[in-house]
This record gives sequence, C-alpha cells and structure tokens, in this order.
Amino acid sequence: MSPAGWNPVEVAITNTNKSIAGLKKKRNRFTGLFFSLPLLIFVSVFTFFGIFYNIYIGFFEWSGIGDKAFIGLDNYVSLLKDPNFYDALGHTFHFLIVTIPLSMALGLVLAVLLNGVWAASGLFKSIFFLPHVIAVVTIGTTFSGIYEPNFGLLNTLLRWVGAQSLTHTWLSEPSMALNAIAAVYIFANAGFYMLIYYTSLLNIDQEIFEASKIDGANVMKQFRHIIFPMLSGTHVTLLILGIIFALKVFDLVWIMTEGGPGGATELISTYLFRESLLKYRTGYSGSVSVVLLLIAFGYTAFQLRVYNKLRR
Repeated sequence: MSPAGWNPVEVAITNTNKSIAGLKKKRNRFTGLFFSLPLLIFVSVFTFFGIFYNIYIGFFEWSGIGDKAFIGLDNYVSLLKDPNFYDALGHTFHFLIVTIPLSMALGLVLAVLLNGVWAASGLFKSIFFLPHVIAVVTIGTTFSGIYEPNFGLLNTLLRWVGAQSLTHTWLSEPSMALNAIAAVYIFANAGFYMLIYYTSLLNIDQEIFEASKIDGANVMKQFRHIIFPMLSGTHVTLLILGIIFALKVFDLVWIMTEGGPGGATELISTYLFRESLLKYRTGYSGSVSVVLLLIAFGYTAFQLRVYNKLRR
C-alpha cells in the first residue's frame, strides 16, 4: 500500500526531469569543451613547443641556419659571464619597479574618480582608455618628437615657463632615457589598469559605502578601509599581468632609442632581439629565453605565495 500523499506518477516524472536536466548539463559541458578544444590545442602546442624548443636550442651553437653544434651548457656559461646581460637585466628590473606601481596607482585613482566624481560621463572612460588601443608605433614616434631637445613640445614648454634648467636631451642622456620611456609606457597603459580597477569597483556592494557615510567616513577613509583592501585580488592580478607585459616590452623601446644611448635602455627583450636576429646567435638567445622564463616564473610564484600568506 502506498504512503499517504505519495504519487508514483509524480515521482517518476520528477526523476525523469532530473535525469533530463543532468543529461542537458553534461551535453552543454561537452559542447563547450568541443568548441574550445581546437583553440586550447592550438595555444598549448605553440606555447609549449616554444618553451621546449628554446630549451633544446640553448644547448647548441647555432646561427639560425645551417648545422647545429652541440656545446652543452656553454651558452649558459657565456650568458652568466656577459656584463651586457646583467646590464639589460638591471634595466628591466628598473623598468618594472618604475612602471608597474605608477601604472597601477594612476589606474586606481582614475577608476575611483570614474566611479565617483565622473561617474556620469562615458567620455572620460574613452579618453583615458584611448592611449592603450593606439598603435605603439604611433605613440613611440609621437613622444620621440615631444622629447626632441630643440623643437620638441616638452622642452619648448619648459623654456616658455622659465624652467630652462629642467630641459634635457631626454632620449640621449643615459640617466634620463629609460625613465623617459617609462613615462610613455605608463601613459599608454594606465587606461588598461583603470578599466580593470573600475570593473572591480562596480562589484563592491554600494551599501557598504552608504553605511560608511552614515558612520562619518570621508572619501580618504573609504579608500583606505574599503576600496583598497577589497581590491586586493585585483592588485595581485594586475601585478602579475604588469610583470608579464613589462618583460615583453620591445617595440616602444626599439622605436624610441633602439636600446641606446650606450645601452642605457637595453632591456632583456631588446638584448634578446639583438643577440638572436642581429648577431645571429640563435642558440645563445634560446638560453637567454630560458633564464628569462625562470625569472618570470620564480617572481610570479613568490608573489602568489606572499599573497596567499597575507590572506590567511
């Protein structure tokens, strides 16, 4: 005898619906995987092929054409003895230390302003993000003209306001050139950081801000105790992305200085290009790529470890 209120037909229908729903979920999951699989294979093959191929050619003396000569670890020994490599590495770290914090800080300030004072204007969002989508060739060429010592806009303005002592041959002085390029890089990329921060700000519950206003918190206290801590995950993400982007910077430096003057703006990327394509040391450049990859992985792993400890 069936229990009171128990209808076997309804139970059968419910179980059937659950089975159909489960099959639909599995089918949707399979369909998504099926369509994304070609791209995953493509990216994986070319990414891992490049890594393993650089590891492989790093053990050979090779100009990029002709026969390879196996030399073991000689390329790595030469690399560690090359003062130009250490100069390029130092310039790269200098570039990272200058550009990443300033780009993140400027992007965060702009995002906060867009979320508050300029919230109603989409024009500012477009203006601030525009430099990020302009071709690097255009930006590099434009700022090379702005930095021109005799007729460039920057020195002209400094002379006009009576600050003659502040004028420089910006891209020709070893002490100024790298920072001048870093300023252009920050200008071109702050909009990207702004966009990511702005999107993250929109995900913060507005009731928190309203409650803080009731408690008497001003804008600075809101920023210090609400905005900055609640964007900690975004900070880490942008820090990692910033390192990856900055390590890959080549075109801007090459357009503006080609690594000069006297190697003052030589980064790892331009050093790698020079050794590989200008000096035809393909095997040696493979060892440089491997060392650079290890540095990037090690630094990223260190950041993630520190971040995970801070979250506990």
